[in-house]
Amino acid sequence: MKILVVTTWFPSPGSPAQAPFNLEHAKAIQILHDVRVVHVRLGSSLPTAMESYDGLPVQRISLDPRRPWTALSMLRLLLKESSTADVLHTMAFSSALVAVLPALLRRVPWVHSEHWSGVTNPRNVAGLWPRFAWLRWVLRLPHAVTGVTAELVEKLQTFARPEAAVLVPCVVANERPLMPPPADERLRLVAVGGLVPGKRPLLAIRTIAALKESGQDVHLSWVGDGPLRREAEELIAELKLGGNVTLVGTVPPTEVFAFFEEAHLFFLPTAHENFFTSAAEALSAGRAVVVPRVGGFTDYVTAANGVLVDDDSPESLAAAIVAARRTFAGADPAAIAAPIRDRFSRNTVGRLFEDVYGRVLAATATGGGRQRG
Repeated sequence: MKILVVTTWFPSPGSPAQAPFNLEHAKAIQILHDVRVVHVRLGSSLPTAMESYDGLPVQRISLDPRRPWTALSMLRLLLKESSTADVLHTMAFSSALVAVLPALLRRVPWVHSEHWSGVTNPRNVAGLWPRFAWLRWVLRLPHAVTGVTAELVEKLQTFARPEAAVLVPCVVANERPLMPPPADERLRLVAVGGLVPGKRPLLAIRTIAALKESGQDVHLSWVGDGPLRREAEELIAELKLGGNVTLVGTVPPTEVFAFFEEAHLFFLPTAHENFFTSAAEALSAGRAVVVPRVGGFTDYVTAANGVLVDDDSPESLAAAIVAARRTFAGADPAAIAAPIRDRFSRNTVGRLFEDVYGRVLAATATGGGRQRG
């Protein structure tokens, strides 16, 4: 079948770390189908471009509210592309908003995939979103809505058509050979995420200080960047943790796995997540995780592969890290990695989307959408 993916979040040569989960979903679908991607670049003034990105044909078009004519150009493109698609598949909430008119005009079978924690917890999002969270009712229009965790699916069903919300997780694509943990005595931790308030890097730094105070020889590598970098650097200096915390900065997605392999444990005290891709990637590398119990990733983080923390004070997080090191010392990386690699492989996720498409096409063939010839 011909699947048209429309998304406002998608990687590009200039921003390879943007929304890799959408890229991976598209590649999973591509195993069984002909996939084309339209990347709507919100707020951009870049010219329309067509390229191949990681084996996928991608058209990039800008949509800038300050340039109203860009909305007409986008509408023309989406109407043209959706006219030959068997399924329209939007990915990321804002994508549903930009695609709603062509979807309704073409009456094309429509699937929407959601990853964003702002859908489940609008109050956790800074800015104007809490005032506009009523827009979530647009999710009543797609014929199926997929969420990446059971928690997200439950929330999506509040807005979607009856029984239209389905669980399809993120892809965790890791075929690297499994490596044993570092042999040295120093406790090595890794975090992968932006230096942004929601990831709570300052809490992570204070947790390292608590570990050091308790006599632990510990080092945290934080992979990622963001607006809290200067504040994080100042806190590291204030707490005299220059030898205990490294702010690595942004690295290409393909290079992240090497940082997991160089660590004993993954630790990131996030305020809330849905799927929590970086935690799943750490598990796929055979590393146990220590994270707060604050999201849908409890679908797969269990006592068999991590420690979930209910009290997110630095002292409690530090104690959980010490307990995790003791629990998972000598653990077989394959025992941690294998269930994750199987459950979240491209093939597994691709088959789940195939089931969703089959259901949607059957429903629309009986009168809920465009007749297929």
